[in-house]
Amino acid sequence: MKNSGAAALALLIVGTLIASGCLGGGTSPSTTSSQPSVTQPETTTTQEPSTWEMRMVWSANTTGIPFMDLAPDGSLAAAVDWNRGLLYLVRPDGSNKTLDLRTEDWFKPIVAGVAVVKEGGWILASYDSFAGLRSFSWDGFSGNGPERVGALADFMLRSPNGGHICYLVTLSPTEQELNCDGRKTVLTSNDYSLLSVSDSGIAVISEGGKAIVFRDGKRMLSFNTDRVIAYRERLLVSENGTLKVFSLNGTLLAEAKGYDFGQTVLLRWTLLPTESYLLWHEPFGDTHVLTWNLTEVATLPGFPYFANDHFAVTSKDGVIHCYSLDDLHEVFSVGVPGDSLGYVKLSDDGKVMLVSGETGSFWLYRAHDVKLK
Repeated sequence: MKNSGAAALALLIVGTLIASGCLGGGTSPSTTSSQPSVTQPETTTTQEPSTWEMRMVWSANTTGIPFMDLAPDGSLAAAVDWNRGLLYLVRPDGSNKTLDLRTEDWFKPIVAGVAVVKEGGWILASYDSFAGLRSFSWDGFSGNGPERVGALADFMLRSPNGGHICYLVTLSPTEQELNCDGRKTVLTSNDYSLLSVSDSGIAVISEGGKAIVFRDGKRMLSFNTDRVIAYRERLLVSENGTLKVFSLNGTLLAEAKGYDFGQTVLLRWTLLPTESYLLWHEPFGDTHVLTWNLTEVATLPGFPYFANDHFAVTSKDGVIHCYSLDDLHEVFSVGVPGDSLGYVKLSDDGKVMLVSGETGSFWLYRAHDVKLK
C-alpha cells in the first residue's frame, strides 16, 4: 500500500469484493456450532472453560478504510474513522475515548495505518506538509514520532507481539524510506509495499513482483515473487504454485505443491502462520490446517481472518468461528455484525475480539462471565 494506497485500497475493495469468495453477511449472533473435519484423533484440553460466549461491548459507525489494531493482551483497541479523521481508543469493558487526529493543525490527515503501542495508539498519516507518526494516549495527543517534511505516508505494520513496528513513506518520485524500529533505509524507488513484519524484527517489502527481506536495516534475502510472509525466524514463500518454507539463511526447509497463497480484499493474506500450524485458504473453499512440515491435518470452515499461536478465527456463511489451536475445538461463534467482514483481531487469550466491516464500522467483543486477566 503506497502513498496513494488509501485510494487504491478502496478501489481494490470494490473490484475484488465478489472475486474474493470470502464474504458473509448477518446481523445477529449465531448459536450453531461448526466443527472442523480432522484427520487425526482430537486430544482433550485443560482450558477452563473450554468455550465461552462473546458479547458486544462497543461499536462505531464509520466509513472509509477500516484501519484498526488490538493489543495482544486485549487491554486496548484502536480504530480509525478514516473519513472524519478520528481515533477511537477502547478498553475491553467498553469504555472509550474519541480523539481528533488534527491535533493543532487544521488539515485533516490521510491515515495510512494505526498500531496499539503500550497504553496508546500510534497513527501513521500524511498531514499538510509532512508525513510521519503521531502518538495518542487515553488523555489525548501525546507527541510526534519521526516525521519527514514533504513526504507522504504509505503503510504501517506491527509484529504480532507488538514488539516491532515498520512503515513506509514516500520522499520523492524516486525515493521511499523504510523505517523499522527507528532504523531508516532509503529505497531508490517509490513503488515499494510493506508485506510482513515478524516478532523477531524481520521486515518483508516488495517491488516489481519481487520481495526483499530486511533485518536491523540490512538486506538479507530476496525472492523472485512478492508472496512472502515472515514468521519469527522463518519465511513462507509462494512461487509457481508451490509453498516453500525457508530459514533466514536461505535454506529450504519444506515445500509442497498446490498451496499457492497471496493477498485478497484489504490486503488479507490467504495463508496465516502460527507456532504449530499454517492456515491455508483454498480458493472459494475452506481453510486447511497444515503442520510446518506441510502435512495437512484438518479443515476449518470458510476464510481465515486471523490467527495467533493459540486461536484461529474463520468466517463462513455470515458466522465468525473461533477455534482453539490446542485441539481444534470451537471456542465461540458470533454472527458477522455488519453487511461484510473486513478485519478481525483477537487477543492472545481469545477473550477480546475487534471486528471491522470492509468499508468501515467497528465492533468490540469480550467473553461473557469469563474473568479477564
